[in-house]
Amino acid sequence: MSHTGQDVMPGRWRLLAGLFLAIFGVAFEMIGMATAMPTIMDDLDARALYAWAFSSLVIGQLLATIIAGRVADRVGPLPPMLTGFLLFIAGLVLGSLAPNATILLLARAVQGLGAGGLSLSMFVTIALVFHGRERATVLGMLSFVWLLPAFLGPPLAAWLTTYTWRLVFSSMIPLLLLAGLLTLPSMRRVQARFVPDDDPDVVAWWAVAVVSVAPAGIQSAGQGWGWLSVAAGVLGVVGLVVALPRVLPPAVRHLGRGLGAVVASRALAAGSFFAAEAFVLLVLQDVRGLTPFQAGIALTIGSVGWTTGAWVQARPWLRIRRDEIITLGALLINLGLVGLVAFVAGELGLVVGVMAWIAAGLGMGLMMPSAAVATMDLSRPQEQGRHNAALQLAEGLGNALLTGVAGATYAATIAAWQSRSYLALFLVLWSAVTLAVFVSRRIGPIENSSAAKGA
Repeated sequence: MSHTGQDVMPGRWRLLAGLFLAIFGVAFEMIGMATAMPTIMDDLDARALYAWAFSSLVIGQLLATIIAGRVADRVGPLPPMLTGFLLFIAGLVLGSLAPNATILLLARAVQGLGAGGLSLSMFVTIALVFHGRERATVLGMLSFVWLLPAFLGPPLAAWLTTYTWRLVFSSMIPLLLLAGLLTLPSMRRVQARFVPDDDPDVVAWWAVAVVSVAPAGIQSAGQGWGWLSVAAGVLGVVGLVVALPRVLPPAVRHLGRGLGAVVASRALAAGSFFAAEAFVLLVLQDVRGLTPFQAGIALTIGSVGWTTGAWVQARPWLRIRRDEIITLGALLINLGLVGLVAFVAGELGLVVGVMAWIAAGLGMGLMMPSAAVATMDLSRPQEQGRHNAALQLAEGLGNALLTGVAGATYAATIAAWQSRSYLALFLVLWSAVTLAVFVSRRIGPIENSSAAKGA
């Protein structure tokens, strides 16, 4: 497919509307399900399997992301996208009808497979259809679409659960069907213009399986210091060390300048942010005595920073390079975590914690779209699948690894430090995002095509 500015595909904004509807449905299920899951597992008498309701989705998502990336490069983005739609809808139907926990976990895994295929093929499609400054604008819009369920998902899911939790699954089926109707006609045009990869990257399928399952083991290490959780965590880390190099494409594998540094900096920065997010609610409730509703409102206010950052990174008046925007984002996340440490350690007012979270969100809004734009700019059309898959895979693994490390740190220090144990875990996450700042400086110059020329 040509990448000239004159090569504009008809119907691409309708295509984008369909993709955004699909991503909204996926995000609602991921965010809203956290509200509904306690009720679901209690109703199915399976509270002991609560964590697996989320781990099964992550396993399916990682597996599909890796596979869909290779398929998209070899045959084009339509097959993995169509498969993603079908699997995600099948997971919704299966979840809405689940008679027991076993079927529910299967439904979550199928949802994960669909979500991974949809997300990956969407990024490949954006890379193939939109060029230059349009990419940053589209990815900034995508950040807003992804964040919108953070505002709407929990209250809507809670309301649906008052009738029946099965509606949390089934209510998204019409939206996904509409998204498919909007998307697939234009996707046929994208597919027709795609030139397949004539030198495909070979991947070891045993390594794909290990990388997909390893995060579940790592996250279990944060559940306590019992020998089973420790063993699962160790096996997860060892599995990643052995298998991950066999899954990552050559341009990413050695984590050097260019694409490798883009992927590594996003894994560290985004992983630190999401791990911190998992514990911010606990800090606000356990240390400051806020109700769950009050803590959720504080976190929602912080999300404004992300939306602002996603908008700013595509503005023509932001005349710094794309790699410098990534570094700026990592620095702001770093600043936000410093503020959270001060908030916990100094027992400062709630406004300090909220402002710190806004700063971290602003950094994420700058960095996340910019890392995706940089990945697209550094990849040929036939590499978009594997390289975007590596970016998403690294983010998921960074989230799992840093959440596991933070959880283990909290479990190890809670007896001696009590409420100060939160300080230890935030210091660990601050160290990781500080490393992200230094890694981002190794990316090298990447032009910011959104910036206005001259001036």
